[in-house]
Amino acid sequence: MAAELVGGAFLSASLQVLFDRMASQKVVDFVRGNKLNEGLLKKLKIVLLSANRVLNDAEMKQLTDSDVSNWLEELKDAIYIAEDLVFEINTEALRSEIEDHCAGSSTFVKVRNFFSSRIAVKDVEARMVEIVDTIEDLMEQKKHLGLKEGSVQTRPFTRLSAATLVEESDIYGRDADKEDIIKLLLSESDEASGGSDRISVISIVGMGGIGKTTLAQSVYRTIDDRIMTKPFDIKAWITVSEESDVFTLTKAIYETFTDSQNCTIKETFQLQLELKLSLEGKKFLLVLDDVWNVNYKCWYDLKSSFESAASGSKIIATTRIIDIASMMAGAPNQYQLKEIPNEDCWRLFEKHALGNVQPSVYQKLEKIGRQIVQKCKGLPLAIKSLGGLLRTEQDPKYWENILKNDTWNLGKCDILPALWLSYYYLPSHLKRCFAYCSIFPKDYELEMETLILLWMAQDLLQPQETKTPEEVGEEYFKDLISRSLILTNQYGRFTMHDLVNDLAKFVSGQSCLSLDDNCSSFLVSKTRHFSYKGRKSHNIKKNLDLGKNKVLRTLLLLDERYEVREKYLMHPQELQSLQCLRVLSANAYDYSTEGHLIMKTLLLNGCTALTGLPNSIGNLKHLRYLDLTSSSIERVPESLCNLQELHTLKLSYCRKLTHLPSSITKLINLRRLNILGTSLREMPPEMSNLKALQTLDEFVIGKDSGSNIKELGKLQNLHGHLSIRGLENVINVEDVSQANVKDKKCLTSLRLKWSGYTDDPLKAREVLGRLQPPSNLECLSIENYGGLSFSPWVGHRLFSCIKRVELSNCKNCYLLPPLGQLTSLEDLVIRGFEMVERIGGEFYSDSDGGGSSSSSSSSSVITKPFQSLQRLRFSNMAEWREWSLVEVEGGVFPNVKSLFMQDCPKLKKACPTE
Repeated sequence: MAAELVGGAFLSASLQVLFDRMASQKVVDFVRGNKLNEGLLKKLKIVLLSANRVLNDAEMKQLTDSDVSNWLEELKDAIYIAEDLVFEINTEALRSEIEDHCAGSSTFVKVRNFFSSRIAVKDVEARMVEIVDTIEDLMEQKKHLGLKEGSVQTRPFTRLSAATLVEESDIYGRDADKEDIIKLLLSESDEASGGSDRISVISIVGMGGIGKTTLAQSVYRTIDDRIMTKPFDIKAWITVSEESDVFTLTKAIYETFTDSQNCTIKETFQLQLELKLSLEGKKFLLVLDDVWNVNYKCWYDLKSSFESAASGSKIIATTRIIDIASMMAGAPNQYQLKEIPNEDCWRLFEKHALGNVQPSVYQKLEKIGRQIVQKCKGLPLAIKSLGGLLRTEQDPKYWENILKNDTWNLGKCDILPALWLSYYYLPSHLKRCFAYCSIFPKDYELEMETLILLWMAQDLLQPQETKTPEEVGEEYFKDLISRSLILTNQYGRFTMHDLVNDLAKFVSGQSCLSLDDNCSSFLVSKTRHFSYKGRKSHNIKKNLDLGKNKVLRTLLLLDERYEVREKYLMHPQELQSLQCLRVLSANAYDYSTEGHLIMKTLLLNGCTALTGLPNSIGNLKHLRYLDLTSSSIERVPESLCNLQELHTLKLSYCRKLTHLPSSITKLINLRRLNILGTSLREMPPEMSNLKALQTLDEFVIGKDSGSNIKELGKLQNLHGHLSIRGLENVINVEDVSQANVKDKKCLTSLRLKWSGYTDDPLKAREVLGRLQPPSNLECLSIENYGGLSFSPWVGHRLFSCIKRVELSNCKNCYLLPPLGQLTSLEDLVIRGFEMVERIGGEFYSDSDGGGSSSSSSSSSVITKPFQSLQRLRFSNMAEWREWSLVEVEGGVFPNVKSLFMQDCPKLKKACPTE
């Protein structure tokens, strides 16, 4: 693979992808087969190469020169238009290949006939001429803008080890600050409110990037360890940011304090009453992080819900705005956070930048590094981001370039210089991935897996021969984390700092747009990627005029979890106009009062409920990512199978969906099919033809041969979770062996489910025996199994990686498997074993011959059964009478923290834990 660009411009990676597509055999065949003017294609490449030579200079100057910034935006748009044309040719060629394969006809003739029927050659030439003219005009303008040409430097890009993903527990230069905040929290004084309120508020105020959230997180994590008894009964952390109405905040606080994910209360007054009731007599700690625009009335109304709490309850608010800090907390409790001292700055930088430096260059780098640290002006975020950038660079000249860069002298600029340098010196492929993150609003919790799939859909990942695109994407994600451009919050979830989000929005320009209820922006003709997150769906119709945008590539409706009171309907004809669309996500839903999922944002249909996709979905030929999670669709049209580029199809929890299209196996690029939680009755025939499939979370065995379980045998690259449902429909037991579950080494979770009563226990046991999973499995669930006993592999010590086991409604089994041998087992759920009367030695090990009642006979061979178990749950054990223990050193369940027993009416004595 060619050397990766370090310091390459944002658009350089886009151009490289475009050049590769232009040189591909598919595009070459199209040009020659349709007698297209090859000179136009060569001229397009020449002008693009010429533009590439000034991109580095333009990218740096855009910060201080608005004319350059506008010029760069125009060039970016021209390049995107060229991409659309070349990708259109490529997609049509791919479709031709598939049709040719199905028809068995001559490739050359098929290509000519195919293209002449779909793309007019004159139209392609005209579009290419227009693109070339546009770029040539822009290159003429570069002379007046003073842009300098220069070849883009290439150098090896060293990836950081995964160890850098571990959240740093130590905080430099904040020991005194932390102690001060903790003293305020443990104090019973009401000075903050003049003694009139039961709740004290402490505000931590300081500029962006100074470490307010980090300090609050450290206090939040460690406050319980400071004294013998926990100082607070309950704690909650809420990120406030820019959405600060009373209802939204009250709902978030209520859900966090009560551990309730989907509160159905719609009225603010009723919600406040519920919160007040839940806090009655309790001493709480509440962190309101990143407060921006809470006014006095909002704060006054919000506080009223806390009146029932116990005296001594505390609220910590972090904010950049002094007026907000003054409004929320009295003067004694306004904590102004200062920059960290110089030596602590150096220690922080040293940890991030010099951890792996050779001793021979350490002194040179230290001298330069201390000067760089001085320029960061005591801001931890700036220090960490630059430290992450320099961590893999040991060339003093490279460090000198960073130190002497003109960016430090920007003057008035909304972008922090240190953050800009961290971005500017990223490899160009990472710049594109980072910029795409601007499609998400501030404080949005990123899901690594989903973000990688979106990057894939936009061709932002460079192919690597030895790695899957998903593995490449994970590397990119970790690289951004290592440079502090993506952060890990106190819950282990991924976010971007507000200042970093501002940087991403700046570099993405008009191509990315993220809106919520508070935004008045409108979709512009150059917007390629659009997301909406909010409660007022009618705002989408106001801001999203699809008739004026034909180039949209991403359309995301982000789940807000709140009631959408006004529905936004999109007619299929509007959808059909989005011919460049690659990502369509419409999984915004809410819960009805009955607890069922209902579609609240109707994206594809003008009906009152989204019960099906329009046939026009098949016209979105560039679509690669389609997410309809939790919608009410009842069918997927066959036309969907025309989407040859589709690699991700998410249909999870579409509970009314009973069938997949029979031609789904035409989707040769499909890598991910999520159908868990649907009502599918069987799989389409020939599922084994989906050779690229990496994720299939459920396989349903029907009553006919079309969904024979042996189809799983050829899908050897399945990753993650697999549920096999309908095992009672297996006709030939030998087919189960051909499913070859044991050799699917990338599976980490397996669910085996029978439905209804099993009238052949021997057959059920034989089926289970042939479903032995790979030894690296981490989670196992077996439901409605009808055998009299379990197969030998269930509970075998070979499965040393299993952390969770759930056995449910195995009504014919009279013995439990030897689960005590699973050395990594942490979570065990056993329910619905109607035949079990006694649990004895067989539960701890299989070495005592199948359940001797003598605990002494088994203790000599059993060593530390259930040594890692932390949570144990039994329920619905109607006949269970006796629970016998074995005597082993340290006890049978040495680490169990939680024991739950329900509906075990005949059990007289529960097993004691030590």
